[in-house]
Amino acid sequence: MNGARAMLRKQRGFTLVELIVVMAVFMVVLMITASSFDTILKQAGKLFRSEESNIEGIVGLEMLRHDLQQAGYGLFTEPTAYANEAVDAPASSYNDAPDNVPRPVVLGNNVAAATLDATTVMAGSDYLTIKGTTVGRTKTAQKWTFLRISSSMASVQKWASNAENFDSGDRAVLIRKQFGTPLRSSLMRDPTDDFYYAYSDVAFEHLSSSSQSIYTLYGVDTGDLRFPFNRSDYFVAVPGATSSIKLPAYCAPGTGILYKTTVKHADGKLLYLPLLDCVLDMQVVLGWDMNNDGMLDTYSNADGSQVNSGIAEGTTANVQAALGTTNNNSLTLLPNIRSNLKMVKVYVLAQNGRRDSGYSSPSPLAMSDDGEASLTRAGGFTLAANQLNYRWKLHRIVVRPKNLLSNQ
Repeated sequence: MNGARAMLRKQRGFTLVELIVVMAVFMVVLMITASSFDTILKQAGKLFRSEESNIEGIVGLEMLRHDLQQAGYGLFTEPTAYANEAVDAPASSYNDAPDNVPRPVVLGNNVAAATLDATTVMAGSDYLTIKGTTVGRTKTAQKWTFLRISSSMASVQKWASNAENFDSGDRAVLIRKQFGTPLRSSLMRDPTDDFYYAYSDVAFEHLSSSSQSIYTLYGVDTGDLRFPFNRSDYFVAVPGATSSIKLPAYCAPGTGILYKTTVKHADGKLLYLPLLDCVLDMQVVLGWDMNNDGMLDTYSNADGSQVNSGIAEGTTANVQAALGTTNNNSLTLLPNIRSNLKMVKVYVLAQNGRRDSGYSSPSPLAMSDDGEASLTRAGGFTLAANQLNYRWKLHRIVVRPKNLLSNQ
């Protein structure tokens, strides 16, 4: 009997007090774990968005770097007649047609807010236009070749890879480069006096030998051309309600999208490609060799209204003359973009990650390298109160355009 009672005592369950204590301990552990898991999720979200921003910056801004390096590629230096470029303001403010040869770069400094298609160009940001055949988006724009000239006719050089050769009907421009001082390049018109050629293997047989010159063929587009090159415009804008492109909801107030646009040959309208979301500002600084000694000696803002120079030639008037249309009509007139521009710096201030209520950004934020503050935003970019809980990153692109005489 005593043994049975002992066995029953061993088989009894937990008391209510024991269960309450265990449940309390379990709840405390669960709360600590949930809090830790929530913290991990929040940090992972911040890291994910930060890395997403970095990837966008790398991919999008590499397109800008490419186009800057190609500025001036396939352009000519001698005046010729051709139709207009962009049709809508403010993009049309950066046209060179119909009276001037195309400038490799055309810029607006701290532009005013303006409606452009279904976007609003952000006030205070710079506007950058790049001209050259390879800044287009078609495969044709990436093709080029040269003509083999005999005493009686010309034939097209074919490449080993057929993908690099022109297709029948591709629209291309033929540039005649004449050696001398300065090196001149003229746009050759086709037999019907049009400023471009519809490619065929026999399209150039009417040409014959010309001393001290070479003929180079640059692809532009697949359809009829509005102007004899391609053009990309870069600017920061806020998409409107009717735009098919939307600003992400996580972007800070007062930000926009950095766009690359190309001017369409069909109608002069812009074709939009968003490069980077949540952008506060874009500023451009230009580096010049104003005394032609091969060295950088002058820096200016986008339109040359501010300079940072240590030489007599590096004045505001000289830089603005170089950026203007008249001097670039003739390489004998100095300074000009092709002969004196050596470097382009682009600064893009963009959001890095999502809003973080536990973080407060320093303000103002620098928008340039040391010694260039007066050329971008003097004193830096001052954040508004509703922008302080975001992290910001300054993307810096420094390019020596490969197709300018100053860099050859």
